[in-house]
Amino acid sequence: MIQYPVFKVKLKNGNLYIYICVGNSLEFLFIFKQNKYIPTDIGMVSDNSYLSIVATNNCQCKCAYCINSETDHQLNLPMAKAVYNIRKLIRKYGVKEAIILGGEPLLHPNILDLIRDLRESTDLQMIRLTTNGIKLKNNPDFIKELVHKDWGIQGINISFHNQDFMTLNELYDVYKWIKKFNSNIKVRVNMNIWKGNCDTLNLLNSHLYSIRFVDEVRVSNIIPKDSFSVNPVNKGTDLVLSDEEYISLFTKLIKKYEDKYTIIENKDTLGFVRYLLIPTKCPIIINWNLESKVAEQVCENDIVNRKINTFKCLVNGDISLSWNTNNIII
Repeated sequence: MIQYPVFKVKLKNGNLYIYICVGNSLEFLFIFKQNKYIPTDIGMVSDNSYLSIVATNNCQCKCAYCINSETDHQLNLPMAKAVYNIRKLIRKYGVKEAIILGGEPLLHPNILDLIRDLRESTDLQMIRLTTNGIKLKNNPDFIKELVHKDWGIQGINISFHNQDFMTLNELYDVYKWIKKFNSNIKVRVNMNIWKGNCDTLNLLNSHLYSIRFVDEVRVSNIIPKDSFSVNPVNKGTDLVLSDEEYISLFTKLIKKYEDKYTIIENKDTLGFVRYLLIPTKCPIIINWNLESKVAEQVCENDIVNRKINTFKCLVNGDISLSWNTNNIII
């Protein structure tokens, strides 16, 4: 009979701490960090806030549902102003974490310089990067610089929804190279579900099983582009699963795994983590973006309206301040 690990949950200072039992000791695993809001000149900002740095619109892919699929893919974040604005926001709001996004951020011509500058000249405690992984394939020298312990990123999210742009073997090779050069980095796979892509229980289960070697998987439904107030060209909306379809799919998944996984539900969440499924090594985190609600974001040049316009931020070198509307796993 398979022995599944035992997990303990402790509530401390309003936060949910999750531990795994290792022998006679408890090894820390995750925190469900409860949201707290801080009064500021732009309203109530969460202490879970983080900087969203859109490095470029450029991308090798043309995903129909993506906010960048109908845009000018020639815009790169201006380095000097971006770093200046990042320092300003860190001083003003005490932000400790940043995530570098795109487009495909690794296509920014100075992406390694940007990361190194942030590591060496700011008080950021965590710099993560989200990538489609294409530039990492068969490129160990670049990976070595990207994840360098002294000046590289400290976490990486790889988008792997299917094998259109990266095969499973290529993803495994990238994972091994990252761990070889920096074993402390958590490699998360971001997986989007849309109509025709892992939208049945069998397809979803098969995909999750195939990528179980990574450190964490985060599953989300795609949302209409206009939810971000970015792009009036809203192609790909017909690919979005309805709330009912999304709930039905994950109700079936939870039912299938309930005897094998430790499942923690976070019912109060809005637009973020709803379920944490813990098998052995690779937890599965399920986002709950119902009614197309997303985390609130503020762009420096549109603070009054409390909206983010990715392209204005990108062109002007402004950086958006984002925060989760309820809970976050760290």
